[in-house]
Amino acid sequence: MQIPLGNYVVRVRWLVVCVMVVAIWGCVRLGLWQWHKAEQKQEITRALTHHGDAVWPQAQDLDSPAKVETLHLQTVEFKGHYLPQYAFFLDNQVEQGQAGFHVITPFLLNDQQHVIWINRGWIAGFADHQQTPKISTTQAEQVIKGLFWQQTKVGFRLDKPGQAWQPVQPVLDFAYLRQHVPYIFPNVILKLAPAVGEGYVRHWDVPAGQVEKHLSYAYQWFGFAVASLVIGLTQMVEKRA
Repeated sequence: MQIPLGNYVVRVRWLVVCVMVVAIWGCVRLGLWQWHKAEQKQEITRALTHHGDAVWPQAQDLDSPAKVETLHLQTVEFKGHYLPQYAFFLDNQVEQGQAGFHVITPFLLNDQQHVIWINRGWIAGFADHQQTPKISTTQAEQVIKGLFWQQTKVGFRLDKPGQAWQPVQPVLDFAYLRQHVPYIFPNVILKLAPAVGEGYVRHWDVPAGQVEKHLSYAYQWFGFAVASLVIGLTQMVEKRA
């Protein structure tokens, strides 16, 4: 198949067309993925820098997936008290190059049925991971405030969850938590606001340059898509005899 083009002719080679289409499709998909990652980081940054009025969700709102999704990245407040007997340390958390833990503690709401898991911040660990820091947690009723974070993915764990309660856990595994904690909760973590007491080091902001990095990757993939188109066409365009 030939298509005249002035002093040139395009000889359609289906193998080249197939390779070109696949390459363009793959590069565009990767570019859009990086673009969406940049938008997510921008949304997180806006949420963390927004200091407007906090939302007061009801306990029953946590039963509705639609309402939970709506609350994602909003600043919320809850009233209740901590359940320190179900607290655990989230392992392999790094703060300024130092290894440590995130302190995760459930917060029982006033309906006495629902809990929300609170990330109270980072605390330094020890060379021996069997050794855990000493933390203090009041069980008095209080109001907490933080960033409502819907956890859509579970990190990959190399170990098998034990039958007994683990005070140190490698990932946020809500299925495992439901086996041991007799309360109702969605797959949500509340990132405790820096101004709220009984917390530890809390740097929830997006690292500088993350948005620009994803945008630059997106532009590179879009550029590869254009280059694939140009290379494919040059393989099929010939000058007339």
